[in-house]
Amino acid sequence: MKIIETAGIVLKTMDFKEKDSILTFLTHDAGKKAGILHGGKSVRSGNAAKVELFVINHFEYSEKPSAEMVRIRKCELLESFPPLRKNYAKFLHASYFSELLLQCEIPAVESQEYFDLLKDTLAQLSTAKTGIEIKFNFELQLLNLLGIQPNLETCVQCEGELWQKQSGRNLSPKFKVPYQLDAGLGGIRCPKCCSSNSSAVYLHPGSLAFFRERHTSLHASSAIRPTHNNLKELDQAIFVYFRHYFGRDLKSHALLKENSWKN
Repeated sequence: MKIIETAGIVLKTMDFKEKDSILTFLTHDAGKKAGILHGGKSVRSGNAAKVELFVINHFEYSEKPSAEMVRIRKCELLESFPPLRKNYAKFLHASYFSELLLQCEIPAVESQEYFDLLKDTLAQLSTAKTGIEIKFNFELQLLNLLGIQPNLETCVQCEGELWQKQSGRNLSPKFKVPYQLDAGLGGIRCPKCCSSNSSAVYLHPGSLAFFRERHTSLHASSAIRPTHNNLKELDQAIFVYFRHYFGRDLKSHALLKENSWKN
């Protein structure tokens, strides 16, 4: 029986029997795992804090090749990120990140990249005033890890140019009317090729320009600052993109959308 020690971020918890909990966690070294933490619901056991969503634990577990779940032998709390469970908006964002990763196939050899992405994002979210741009950065980096980055350079339908030189090396959208992000084709449709299919979402030129800038840099210090409408359009476009890829809606997104775009 193989015994493994690794850090893990709790993505999902389920009650099991009277005092135990089933944890699904993303490990630093071995992909996602699920196992029973005995005494997870018991105050006396000292394990109650370790079954909270989004906490980072140090796990020691044993694993049989044919078993669906690992046997958690030891579990020690490393980082809890309390603000993520005290602030409703932050909780919704963290739940969305967790649901996205629950849908992903994460090979052991790539586990550290996914783990580091989620850990860094949760740390940023716990101290941030708003999670909207943090969410977009997370989504872009996840698209890269999954290898499904959309084509933002040429029209996926006619292969025409989407950009024109503005000043120096800067590029600006070639057209002044809306484009579309087409999840089915994996990229941008120019205004001439826009379609009425359910996998295509309209993006105004400003939204597309910010999308490309942030997609290229993958950090928050972009030269282009997004408007409220830019981020709202991109939220819907990326949601449809992930829905197409995973083949299902993300339940956590509905509440997150309702909370993020009240005004």
